Amino acid sequence: MKIILLLSLIVHCLFAFGEDLQSFEANFVQTITDETGKVLTYKGSMHTKRPSFVLWDYKEPSRAAKKLYMNQTRAVLVQPMLEQATITPINENMNFFDILASAKAVDLTHYEARYKKINFILEERDGIIISLSYQDELENKIIITFTKQRQNHLIQDSLFIPKVPVDYDIIRN
Repeated sequence: MKIILLLSLIVHCLFAFGEDLQSFEANFVQTITDETGKVLTYKGSMHTKRPSFVLWDYKEPSRAAKKLYMNQTRAVLVQPMLEQATITPINENMNFFDILASAKAVDLTHYEARYKKINFILEERDGIIISLSYQDELENKIIITFTKQRQNHLIQDSLFIPKVPVDYDIIRN
């Protein structure tokens, strides 16, 4: 769950160098490499909208399909394989946009932001977010590459409302 919550933080990182960014959608490929060199790869789509709406839709591998909905107060992880949804309150009321607005340019296309002892590297070209990478607290190296990016277009708020089938188990943390 920590990695998933950290992903939400990352989405907010995307706005550190894009103060005028109001929404962002893209397909993504996420690779996680552990300390032994084992690599996990996930694919899906993500959607985010100010002030703090996020949806990560993991589609591949299909056995790990899940949707993570987040807003300022909670995260809802819907896992079809387990037929369950986990609801976790977000304890710290932070404005990630303000925290990461201080990201510093490393070169013409890379920015670096530090948050809770983690360094995030963001790559952009022509104002379009290309990728981000970081090493988490478990020393996993995470790289998320975006394609088919759409920035600053209308996203309906209803997209960010968790869709949990009535027969799923609900776990509250």
